Amino acid sequence: MDAIVVEDFGSFSVADVDRPEPREREVLIDVSRVQLSVTECSLYRGKEVAHYDTVERAITEGENGAQLFGHEFCGEVVECGPAVEEFSVGDRVYAPGKIHCGSCPYCRAGYTSYCPNTTSIGYDRSGALAEFVRLPIDPLRHLPDGVSDIEGAALQPLASSVLCTIDAGISPGDNVLVVGTGVMGFQCALLAKQFGAGEVYAVDIRQRPLSIVANHGVTPIDASATDPVEEIRAATDGFGADVAFAAVGGEQSHATMGDEPLAQAFRAVRCGATVLQVGHVEGDIEITPRTLRSKAVRWKNPRKGVVNVGPGTDTGELATDLVASDEIPIDEYVTHEFDGLESFGKAVDVTLDKREYDALGPAQIILSDK
Repeated sequence: MDAIVVEDFGSFSVADVDRPEPREREVLIDVSRVQLSVTECSLYRGKEVAHYDTVERAITEGENGAQLFGHEFCGEVVECGPAVEEFSVGDRVYAPGKIHCGSCPYCRAGYTSYCPNTTSIGYDRSGALAEFVRLPIDPLRHLPDGVSDIEGAALQPLASSVLCTIDAGISPGDNVLVVGTGVMGFQCALLAKQFGAGEVYAVDIRQRPLSIVANHGVTPIDASATDPVEEIRAATDGFGADVAFAAVGGEQSHATMGDEPLAQAFRAVRCGATVLQVGHVEGDIEITPRTLRSKAVRWKNPRKGVVNVGPGTDTGELATDLVASDEIPIDEYVTHEFDGLESFGKAVDVTLDKREYDALGPAQIILSDK
């Protein structure tokens, strides 16, 4: 089968590799679409972000490079290994979950979202940048007929956004601020409304995503034209937001002082509020602990993977339901798609330089349309 092989940082080829065979409790998936992530593309370019050591080791220790990346995808099950009862040939799937070790204290106690020994798709094992991918069934969830392949490949970030919104602890009527209207910022803003927020505000400097969130009932704040902190305080009788989502990652110098995105979130919330960290901040960042203490602000990082939200569903299944019912239109952020694995390099360019290519979200690669 054809697969992307990363030969070195910034260098790839489409190679003919062996088609994998599913083992016990695994399935083989015919990949339909892959959506690149900013983290994957940054790693491909050699940036030292999350998973860098794993990727570097895979490249240097591989005889001819390594099969890397591709954790946001959808596809169709074409073969089931022994003891697989949850899925059948022909089922459409995506992978919102993590592959847990099953043996650590957290896993044994049922808190798998805190497992320190997870195996990451596309980093610790081959991902979906190939015609076929072999995966254990635990991280997989079904895709209903009402979810297209475009949406299916974009669903993994939504499942993460659902978990972020749950962990933010929004109460009915809360004033919610979202700093950054990228893919997950957009999703968290709409989910906050779904979860009972009173007023939701979204901050960005880009007019296009601000216009989109406004079309969905979110109050836009243009940070290039006004001070977002002052705007939020004015709109909340001087208190500030009850919950803020810090949905901008990248390099930032200070978490609690100045005008960078995370600092804006901290400054814009009321005393006793919660700041939920969505974006991945690169490297180290300064913080003034007394600022958090004096405002009694909770800075929370969300759990990972899939968690139960009730007896009958989990965050991965809830994400598919929200898309199938058209409540969260994730396809609005899919603006660029390319045919075939050989387009990987171009898809990386678009994903990392959205402004240059007028893209809203990461690029998708089409492998086969079902």
